[in-house]
Amino acid sequence: MTDCVEIAITSDGSEQHWSFCAWDVRTGTQLMPYRHGGAPAVNTLQIVNNRYIIAGHQAKPLLTIWPINRQEPVNVKYLLAGSPKAIAVSPDGNYCIVAHAYSFNVYNLATGANVATVSHHYGNITALKFTDDGSHFVSAAQDCRVVVWSLAKTVLQKDNKMLYEFADYTLPVSDIYVGKGGMKALLAAASLDRSCKIYDLASGKMVLNVVFPVALSVLTINGLETELYVGDKKGSIFTCNLQSTPRSKEIHLHQGLLVPNTLKGHQKAVTCLSMSMDNETLLSGGEDEVVIVWHVKTRQQLKVIPHKGPITNAFFLITPKLMFDQSVVLNVPFPTFQKTTSSRVEREKMSMEFTTMKHSLRERTETGPVVINGLCGQATKDSEISEVQRLEKVVHKLKTINRELYEQSIRFMMSDVNGHGKGASKQAGKG
Repeated sequence: MTDCVEIAITSDGSEQHWSFCAWDVRTGTQLMPYRHGGAPAVNTLQIVNNRYIIAGHQAKPLLTIWPINRQEPVNVKYLLAGSPKAIAVSPDGNYCIVAHAYSFNVYNLATGANVATVSHHYGNITALKFTDDGSHFVSAAQDCRVVVWSLAKTVLQKDNKMLYEFADYTLPVSDIYVGKGGMKALLAAASLDRSCKIYDLASGKMVLNVVFPVALSVLTINGLETELYVGDKKGSIFTCNLQSTPRSKEIHLHQGLLVPNTLKGHQKAVTCLSMSMDNETLLSGGEDEVVIVWHVKTRQQLKVIPHKGPITNAFFLITPKLMFDQSVVLNVPFPTFQKTTSSRVEREKMSMEFTTMKHSLRERTETGPVVINGLCGQATKDSEISEVQRLEKVVHKLKTINRELYEQSIRFMMSDVNGHGKGASKQAGKG
């Protein structure tokens, strides 16, 4: 148990002690190791609704799922079309996108249906990210392209499912970042051609191009979107202030300008970057088998966490309350994935179960979900009866209020009419 607001989730390529682990970044102590799932590949570690953790095996076409409060994975084997290169889960936890080689599959987690298979890139896909509203997702690949997709049109297999395609790079795109704000957010992409380009998702236009003196491997932006952090292939982390107004859309930063804004601690390529919620702490992982916790303002190392292999995933996570509650049994509701892509007719006939919460946002991480049938819109019999009774009480209350308002308005109108009648008779008597 920990009182940390945020913890760190990390994984390496060795799997000597665990598949991945949760850490207290203040002390560097292990909070929860997750075992027996293989070594996760780069960009394949995902959290689902703060209740489950998904990891893609780096050498096998396999997906493994852990309840967030259990060290052992479920016994179900989730087979994929190929070894995963990147994984993204929608914010609502309904869809999982798995990239393998040049294509990606979109799976419905509630049914296991393979709802879409898209082969657009002609280079290995390196990163997948959702917008925070879950309406769109972004893919980047070694074919030097970044593509923005509509999730709804991809699931429905529409021809115009691709919203934007950015082909402004001369070398493979290594990492992407999607900010907050849905389709009004910023999209940033780092490339081996030494450039980091920032786009406006609302208009699809590039707003800034920052060129560094070295090849870039990873990037992130703080929550306020005022500072850009990029890692290179040699182990350095550069910071760039986005508030300073540039004279043009393209800025070239030479080594002299970067020296006072460089974090040096890794001996090999930086593979992961993540910013804390308060924008005070930066988490970095590299091929030199260490994770470093940085204090951003002073650029000092707060903690160095050694691992047994190259770091494949490292990110901050707001501490889930269920992680340390062993009394709660989290049954994984996800069926195995289908191998073939389902047709539109098959999806329309499919009975789907969605998870809805009957509690406030503050209570959602602590209470269990209520499952309703997504096809017919009916809940279980007990919950249906209680819901009908509640609605009948509401209707009865509204009828009572409506009747009282009607009677009050009639009394008011009658009193007004009687007043006018008395006034007229008095005037007639005077005449």
